[in-house]
Amino acid sequence: MVNLIGKRTLQLLAGGALMLFATVASAQYVWVDANGTKQFSDRPPPPGVPAKNIIKSPTAAAAAPQTGDAAAPPSTPMSADDKVPPSLADREAEYRKRTKAKEDEQKKAGEDATRKAANKVACESARNYKRTLEQGTRVSSTDKNGERSFLDDSQRTAEIARANKSITEACK
Repeated sequence: MVNLIGKRTLQLLAGGALMLFATVASAQYVWVDANGTKQFSDRPPPPGVPAKNIIKSPTAAAAAPQTGDAAAPPSTPMSADDKVPPSLADREAEYRKRTKAKEDEQKKAGEDATRKAANKVACESARNYKRTLEQGTRVSSTDKNGERSFLDDSQRTAEIARANKSITEACK
């Protein structure tokens, strides 16, 4: 008895699966193209195919041919104004283009931020050096032989002018 119930359940499940696949198979389009060839597809025909050439579609209204006084509207070929949806390759190319533009923009923003930070450090350093020179404290420097020498007044004035120039360049 258990074996009979199991077989019956299996038969019902198999029948249900077949009915499900039958409904999916009925969602097919059939049309005649410009060359007179029958085309079968699960997608609707291209927009340029006249309604009279569509033999079968999943909806009953589109499948029923129009007869009598109600004539089908005249089909017009696609004009240049009609927008054709972009292909997958076109969409992929556009995506890559947008991604590259975004990456370039982020790279440029990062370089600008780095440059601004370096300018800020250089500006602060030049201002500190000028402040040190103007305070009158003794400032020494080492020459190429490694000997230390102190700046005199004329050298201090020249260094202040050089620090002012650095400040105007770095502190924009």
